[in-house]
Amino acid sequence: MDKYRFLTEDIILKISEYLEKFPNREQAIIPTLHEILNKYRDIPEDAVFEVSDFLKVPVSDVEGIVTFYDMFRNKKNARNHIRICRNLPCHLGRYKDLLERIIKLTGAEVGKNSPDGKWYIELVECIGSCAIAPAFLINDDLYDGSRIKDEDSLRKILERYS
Repeated sequence: MDKYRFLTEDIILKISEYLEKFPNREQAIIPTLHEILNKYRDIPEDAVFEVSDFLKVPVSDVEGIVTFYDMFRNKKNARNHIRICRNLPCHLGRYKDLLERIIKLTGAEVGKNSPDGKWYIELVECIGSCAIAPAFLINDDLYDGSRIKDEDSLRKILERYS
């Protein structure tokens, strides 16, 4: 176990469960990356090599997943990650107004951490919640942007994560 820096004992135990569950090792890549993301808030570059080594899959397979999916960011991010959908239904639902309020209240900008390290904002193509457009996520919690009518209601939501 000392062979790895990022694959800790608890993560290796979870990977072992995934390997029992899935018929091939490639299927364990995404859940393994989720475990790393949950523990470190990002996917460190060396972790990609460790996952490849442990799962005995090509580095390019792991790196391809990390670079393809928005959720597997590989730079250190703030404590809370806000994802705002910008797809057509959310565009029509005025996601830009919501985005402006979030920027104002958090001090973060799209693609950058807030100065206090609490917030990171990302625009994404879809989070699969068109019925509540403009939809957004804070970490893994889904919010109905159409119900947020003023800064005060948004501030109350953000305070839950401070």
